[in-house]
Amino acid sequence: MIQRRFSVEEFRKLGLSEAMLATIARKGFSEPTPVQKAIIPFLLTGSSDVVAQAETGTGKTAAFGIPILEQMGTPDGRVKTLVLVPTRELAVQVAGEIRSFRGSRKVEILSVYGGQPFGVQRSAIKGGADIVVGTTGRILDHLEKGTLRLDNLSCLVLDEADEMLDMGFIDDIRTILEHTPEKRRTMLFSATMPREVISIARRYMKAYETITTVPLNKSQQLTDQVYLEVREQDKFEALCRIIDMEPEFYGLVFCRTRVETAEIAECLIKRGYGALAMHGEIEQRDREHIMRRLRSRQITILVATDVAARGIDVSDLTHVINYDPPQDPDSYLHRIGRTGRAGKKGTAITLVTPGTQRSLDLIRRTTGKAMRRGTIPGAREIIASKRARIAETITRGIQKQDFAQYSVLAAELLERADPLTVLAACLHNSYGDELNPGIYKEIRTASPTKECTTHSRRFTPRGRPRPANAKTLHKHGKTPKKGSRP
Repeated sequence: MIQRRFSVEEFRKLGLSEAMLATIARKGFSEPTPVQKAIIPFLLTGSSDVVAQAETGTGKTAAFGIPILEQMGTPDGRVKTLVLVPTRELAVQVAGEIRSFRGSRKVEILSVYGGQPFGVQRSAIKGGADIVVGTTGRILDHLEKGTLRLDNLSCLVLDEADEMLDMGFIDDIRTILEHTPEKRRTMLFSATMPREVISIARRYMKAYETITTVPLNKSQQLTDQVYLEVREQDKFEALCRIIDMEPEFYGLVFCRTRVETAEIAECLIKRGYGALAMHGEIEQRDREHIMRRLRSRQITILVATDVAARGIDVSDLTHVINYDPPQDPDSYLHRIGRTGRAGKKGTAITLVTPGTQRSLDLIRRTTGKAMRRGTIPGAREIIASKRARIAETITRGIQKQDFAQYSVLAAELLERADPLTVLAACLHNSYGDELNPGIYKEIRTASPTKECTTHSRRFTPRGRPRPANAKTLHKHGKTPKKGSRP
């Protein structure tokens, strides 16, 4: 058996140790990302603070995690590095990524966040931790209770600083910074550089270098940005048509409120889609379960609010759907930045109603993004696409010749009816109403250019369901057979 060997020569040029290169090879990496090329040598060869503009999903964690591990002395269980992140999901993700690079090093890496029992975290910290990754609130709790000491801290990382400030964590950050030694190295990473982020850098960091690794709009160049004009009461129907038109749909649907998020997810489940909701009232254990199901593609649609989705990093998302346009341009860029990554194309679709036209206009003016106007897929167009996909699937099955166990039954069925009737019955049994255009409600033409309405009506198909909770969503979370529509 030939085992594939990964060349790490490009990583070798960054000045990494042989042990780290071996770890990188085992992970299957052959070439550093632009972020890693810019930041790793700087952190390895210098000692000054750094402010880096880098987006999520660009290899940023490895860019600071690898140098931290390379420069760490003999581990002694006292916290040497603290990484602050905006969300619980990101704390788990960043800690796991750094842990994957430690190799044979006896470095203890701990994630600390709200939703976990405080006593369990206290025991883990007491048992020794060299690197702690945590959310600001829970880190502050441990500092105030004396269960976490930062006397030996040599490195502080503020990851996704703009997100932390947007979420109102500025006071927590300042308090935590007051608990850290003056002689420390500080690294600040942010996708955007608003004044508040620069203010933190100027006040709490020594003379620092600024590194802009990739222009903010770089990933959006691979994202096809579309807006669809639709009436408020037709938005859900439009969403279903978008999903049905894409055979490999794997994406995020953004809503403005917790209630709407739960309702849309429940309605999608009732229509046969593998979907779940993510909002602020879902407990941490359930959030982790939802994310595992999304990453393993047990579900392919996550309906979320902006706050709940912060820190979520899922590879290979094909779509971002703005069910409601965000309130500000930065939120729009953060949303659509979750697709079109790692050289892969993505699609970002914004549903715009007469009541949200002004929000879209502001986003387009401020970001300078060239959004094209799209059209909502028609029922006949969707049915034609589905028919072609079904035919392709069956043709592949015929070519594989892996249906011998059904040959006897097929012969029996052909004795009872003609081949066309038998095949049509089999298709209906497998695909239900998938090819029935009647499952799609009529969508009337919208006119967003008219004067904006002062309020909007939320449309929920076939009656208003009760707001869904995590238990309800998990109960329905299995992907039903598509076509079993109400």
